[in-house]
Amino acid sequence: DMPMTLSNYAFFVKYTYSNECALLAYNFHELVTKLGIFEQFAYRHDHRLISVTLAYIFYRYQVHHCDMALDLAVTLVYLEDVRTPGHPELQENSRDAFNLICYLAYLAHAFNADRTIRLSDWYKEIGWRSFRNCQQLNGYVFFLFSQVRRFRLRVSETRVKRYIQKLCSVPSQIHGET
Repeated sequence: DMPMTLSNYAFFVKYTYSNECALLAYNFHELVTKLGIFEQFAYRHDHRLISVTLAYIFYRYQVHHCDMALDLAVTLVYLEDVRTPGHPELQENSRDAFNLICYLAYLAHAFNADRTIRLSDWYKEIGWRSFRNCQQLNGYVFFLFSQVRRFRLRVSETRVKRYIQKLCSVPSQIHGET
């Protein structure tokens, strides 16, 4: 188990932009995997690319790593909620794990940030791969906001703090929990 952990961590060090980004992306990936999101929602590429993509966007638009940790922690709470039964609309309308995770992260970021990255910038960076235009992406984000999150972006501080601790832990501590 340990060599895989190190090679996984090395992947994030190689493909992100700072030690803080690597740590957050690595831990986010591990936590998303533990939640079972990839068993529920397909993604045909390397799952680690989702975390690298989020790290890229946050880094590119100069989101401080403390704010990045908060956005990713809220995203994890949203994903934890998605896992629970009672979201048949998500199976029908979800494109894949990439879009689900990235645009729940967008909602978390929009809720947390004073100065948000515009949806048009998310479209320019990653949305063009799955959506014909920004308006179609906006429709998907509104679907997540209205149908999946039921117009609620605020989540329990306790749950967020728990994820912030896990996101900011060095890799050996994360694997020591299992």
